[in-house]
Amino acid sequence: MNKFVVLAIALLVYPLSAQAQTTVGEEYQKANEAYKVKEYSSFLTHIEKANELRPNHRTILYNLAVAYALNQNFQSAIETLGYRASFYAMKDFSEDEDLKDLWEMEAYLTLLAHIDEKNTPIASSELQFEFSQPGFHPEGLAIHPETGNFLISDVRCGLISSFTKEGANRKQILDLKEFGFWGAMGMKFDANDSNVLWVTTSALPEFCNYSEELAGKSALLKIDVAKRKLLKAYQLEGDHVFGDLTMDASGEIYVSDSASPSIYKLNRLNNQLEEFLSHEKWFNLQGLVIGTDNKMYVSDYIMGVYEVDLTTKLVKTVLDENQLTRGTDGLYFTGNKLVLLQNGTQPFQVAEVSLAKTKSSSSIKALERAIPELNEPTLGAIHDDVLYFISNSPWAFYKDGKPIIEQWPTLQIRKIALKK
Repeated sequence: MNKFVVLAIALLVYPLSAQAQTTVGEEYQKANEAYKVKEYSSFLTHIEKANELRPNHRTILYNLAVAYALNQNFQSAIETLGYRASFYAMKDFSEDEDLKDLWEMEAYLTLLAHIDEKNTPIASSELQFEFSQPGFHPEGLAIHPETGNFLISDVRCGLISSFTKEGANRKQILDLKEFGFWGAMGMKFDANDSNVLWVTTSALPEFCNYSEELAGKSALLKIDVAKRKLLKAYQLEGDHVFGDLTMDASGEIYVSDSASPSIYKLNRLNNQLEEFLSHEKWFNLQGLVIGTDNKMYVSDYIMGVYEVDLTTKLVKTVLDENQLTRGTDGLYFTGNKLVLLQNGTQPFQVAEVSLAKTKSSSSIKALERAIPELNEPTLGAIHDDVLYFISNSPWAFYKDGKPIIEQWPTLQIRKIALKK
C-alpha cells in the first residue's frame, strides 16, 4: 500500500492553525520524498517532526513505525505500532514488506494477538427502539425530565422529532430552518424550566440547504418546546462548529466548538457567548459534561478526554495513556464515572472511565465494542442509571455531501444499564 495517501484528507477533516497545518504538510512531504529515495535517516527525522506537530494520527504513526524499522530500531517500531493499536486496532500493516524484519519477533506476534483481542466483540446493550426515515440523520438525544419522551435531533435538515420512551407517537416538533438556522446537533433541557430546550446548530457540508456562504456558521438556540418558539439565538463572529453543550445545576451553559477549538460559556450578565477556555493541546472538541467538585470534562477527538477545574481553569488529562480515550464523541458523567461514546476508534466502542481509580489504563473499561449494531455511536443521555444512545448515526452514507438515500440504515436507539 502507499502509506502516504490519506494524510492530507485527514488534516482537512481536523484542521490545525494555518501555520501548523502547513508545517505538518511540509514535514510529511519531506518524509515522503526521503522514503522514495531510500534516505531513511532523513525519512525518520521528518516523520518524527510531523508526529510531534500532529499527534495520534494513524497514518503518521504507521509511517513512523516504518521509519524506525528501516533504521533498524525494531523495538521503537513495535512500540509505535502498539501505541497506534491502542486506539486503532487494525492489522493494516501486517503485510508491509518494510516491516518484514519484525514478523518473527515475539513482541510483534504479541501485538497481533493484542489487536485480535481488542476486536473481540463485547455486547451489553439492548435495543430501545428503532425507526426508519431515509435522510433523517440523528445526532443528539435528550430526554424530557417530566414526560420521559425522547427528542432526537437531525444534523442534516435541522429537524427535531419526539418519541415516547418506547419509540411510539413519533412527531416532528421543530424545524430549525424555520428559525433561519441549520443542522441540529446537541440538546439539553434547561435545569430550571422543562419547557426550555437548548440546542446547538451548525452549518456542516451535509446540511440539506448548504452553501459556501454558510461555512462556519453556528449558534446556540434557546427554544420553548411547548410553544415551538425560538426565544433567543446566540452567535459569534468567525468560523465555528458548535457540537455539544452541558449545563450545571444552576443553569450555567457551556458549549464545545470543534473549529476554534474552545469552550464557550453563556454570560448571564450581558447575555453573550464568551470564550471560557482554550488549550494548546486541543485540536477538535466534542462532548463535554459537568461532574462533581466543580469539575468539567471535555473530549478532544484527537487527544482524548480532559478534566477542567471550573474555578482555576486547570486542565489535566483523565488518563496517563490518554490516547485510550481518543475519538470520544458523546461524554457523560454518573456515579464518579465517565461514559464515553467512541466513534473515532477502531473498533467503535462504548467505554467507562473510573475517576476513583488511578489514572492508569486499568481505569478504562469497554462496555460494548465491535458489534454490528454499534455502527458510529454519537450522542445520548443518561436517565435513571441507564445510558440511551444513538448507535448507528449514518455519517458513512454520504457522497460529496449528499445522502445515499437508498442505503440509509434503519436507525437504532440502544440502552446500557450502568452499574453504580
